[in-house]
Amino acid sequence: MWRTLIKPRWLLLLAVLAVVVVAFARLGLWQLSVAQDDAVEQARAEQLARPVVPVDEALVPHQRFPDDGAGRPVVATGHYVGDQQFLVPDRVLDGEAGYWVVTPLVVADTGANLAVVRGFVTDPAAADRPDDTPVAVSGTLAPGEAPEVRKDLPEGQRDSIDLSALANEWPGEFYNAFIFATDEEPQVTAEQVRLIPPPSFGGEVDWRNFGYALQWWVFAAFAVYMFVRFVRDDHELDRAQAGALAQEVPAARHTVEVPDDPGANPAERTPSHHV
Repeated sequence: MWRTLIKPRWLLLLAVLAVVVVAFARLGLWQLSVAQDDAVEQARAEQLARPVVPVDEALVPHQRFPDDGAGRPVVATGHYVGDQQFLVPDRVLDGEAGYWVVTPLVVADTGANLAVVRGFVTDPAAADRPDDTPVAVSGTLAPGEAPEVRKDLPEGQRDSIDLSALANEWPGEFYNAFIFATDEEPQVTAEQVRLIPPPSFGGEVDWRNFGYALQWWVFAAFAVYMFVRFVRDDHELDRAQAGALAQEVPAARHTVEVPDDPGANPAERTPSHHV
């Protein structure tokens, strides 16, 4: 089949096929990205439309994270505990690698600790430690992250916001959640600590665009299938022609022509015969 494939016309068609498959695959990925982006925008719009509530109305200390809590806007009033602050490395904001600055907020009404992602820094030295000035923090609720994996980090850094570990280390009551801070009143966080846009939680995939993505990939697969089929058919034709030629050659070799005797009577001449 390789001899058939290296024919000029099939090599040319193979080059065209490669371009078509790559184009269709990229179009499929683009449609998939559109479907995912639409889901994110839908989730973000739904989050922004939810009313802001006091944190005590959204969850209770030491209780499981509510099913509808992710992305819920809340406000918590209390004071920061700078001594318990830590950084989470290997985070990215606007294409820059850096650290999340996480500080516990003691909520005034309950005295429970609430982990607050106050912002992002590229240099650990830029992370200020706030004092115990009373502050109202607005933000978006989020569930805890996976347990820590790396244990060799410098002092004051953690691999993730592992709420189960924090609950055992921070004194007093504890909220089984953290928030991405979006505003403070008064502003107690230094300007170099940049706010992090809250992530979007949930959202349904746009199935129409997802279907378009599958459609492009099916087109690519069909193009490959048709190319293989055409080459295989041509290969079978080559084999059939070669077989027919192989049968004709031996038959021709076994045919012997007996010359006529010029002196014999034409009616008595020996006819040709096959050996």
